[in-house]
Amino acid sequence: MRHAGGGTVDYDYDVFISYSHRGHVRDWVKNHFSRELQLYLEDLLPTDPRIFVDFEIPAGSPWPDRLEQALLRSRCLVAIWSPPYFRSDWCMAEWKSMQLRQEALSQVNGQAPTLVYPINFMDGEHFPEEAQKIQQYKELTKYGYDGPQFRDTPAYLGFQDRMRTVAEEVAACLACAPEWQEGWPVVRPAAHAESPQRSVPRL
Repeated sequence: MRHAGGGTVDYDYDVFISYSHRGHVRDWVKNHFSRELQLYLEDLLPTDPRIFVDFEIPAGSPWPDRLEQALLRSRCLVAIWSPPYFRSDWCMAEWKSMQLRQEALSQVNGQAPTLVYPINFMDGEHFPEEAQKIQQYKELTKYGYDGPQFRDTPAYLGFQDRMRTVAEEVAACLACAPEWQEGWPVVRPAAHAESPQRSVPRL
């Protein structure tokens, strides 16, 4: 696939991190999770890992459009699950978008690669039935401390050990991701669904 100007179109990101901004999740993702995932993927991948996380969007950028573009151009989605995740139209749109991509690929190939990697940050008991049926999520509830001082505790070694496994499994997802295609499905939250021609994820 090529741009009109002749350049090759490809993924911009390996991983899109989807998470709620409510509760302790946001600072945990910023202070610990995204950092360790980046470092371990650097150890594992043959090229520099490219991770999209929305706190890196520059101030003044059009958030819905920027999120849409990032999701469409990401190989896989890492979903950080907590009860607020499933109450967020944006988070659900991101998750459903990647699920639709998997379903579209399965219709073509008979078997789709895994493009969604769920993390259980908190609870699990109040997740919707659809999420509870998914057994492959990684349990990180005991490491859900969002403050920077968490890195100075003995528990952080256990967290890093788990993150090594997370990175290995995410790397396996990336290795099976299909080539980029134009027209990946993207779900837009109802509150932002003014344009029927365009679909946008999250916040």
